[in-house]
Amino acid sequence: MRVLAVTNMYPTSDDPGFGAFVADQMDWVARGGVDVAIEFIDGRDSRGAYFRGLAHVRRRAAGSGFDLVHAHYGLVGFLASFQPLPLVVSFCGDDLLGTPDGARGITPMSRLQRALSRYAARHAQEIVCKSDQLRDSLPRQRDRARTHVLPNGVDTTRFRPGERSAARQRLGLHPSELLVLFPHTPGVARKRLDRAQAAVAALARRGTVARLWVVQGVPHARMPDYYQAADCLMLTSEQEGSPNVVKEALCCDLPVVSVDVGDVRRWIEASSGSVLVAPEPEAIADGLARVLTRRAPPNGDRVREQLSASRITQQLISVYQSAIERARD
Repeated sequence: MRVLAVTNMYPTSDDPGFGAFVADQMDWVARGGVDVAIEFIDGRDSRGAYFRGLAHVRRRAAGSGFDLVHAHYGLVGFLASFQPLPLVVSFCGDDLLGTPDGARGITPMSRLQRALSRYAARHAQEIVCKSDQLRDSLPRQRDRARTHVLPNGVDTTRFRPGERSAARQRLGLHPSELLVLFPHTPGVARKRLDRAQAAVAALARRGTVARLWVVQGVPHARMPDYYQAADCLMLTSEQEGSPNVVKEALCCDLPVVSVDVGDVRRWIEASSGSVLVAPEPEAIADGLARVLTRRAPPNGDRVREQLSASRITQQLISVYQSAIERARD
């Protein structure tokens, strides 16, 4: 089987963490025996990249012997709808949910993007959503019926428990400092860095001083050290689909303090030592205090089992086969 993977998220030398989950997933698919080629449409600097990408995808799909196109993200799925091969679209979050505008609505641009994503869903042979919430946001029952809820897998050979002291030594960190990991891009408004800062400040007023450790731009292969070195991970986002950082942290036995967004509840309930909190800073600080003074070590065995990359990969390859068969009917 030959698959053309089309994405607008993929690691670059300037931003090695951008779309790392796409690169990892396609790498595992290739290890599973599928011939994979990547078409990266980098539209961050120019919208014209999408117009050029539409034509390029059509040419590659029509003449390179591929069996299927797998589009990552709804906007790319829209572009990939105009080519002749069976189509699988993976929806990731704000492509179906919209981008919060800070006033209990979504931005005008994301309204357009959501409409294009729904168009892509209607024209795909099979649909992959990272969470139940994303699947349920599809307005048509016939689209939801052919949707597979399939979170990104985790390479549990790399993302696994490790010695905190050894990880801190590798990263040059103080051995006893309390570190609350925030592995997100601070400038993305929906990640709500302001909430995280306020929660850590509230914790300090109670007498527990911790450092909000904002990490970005780190190559994905190096992230296990950061999870292993931290005392907990904090997620304060306004909106998420299926945040990879939470799943990776739990696979490293790093406790998570998170607001109830996306599919976070599912993974926290499958582990021990982590907590869901209300989005107010004082409530988040309560959760931090509970986790940072815990006595029993966290345990992510069930998360590691359910999210094993090899297991998720086999399910995804089955989706590919279903898409090809559906296109023949």
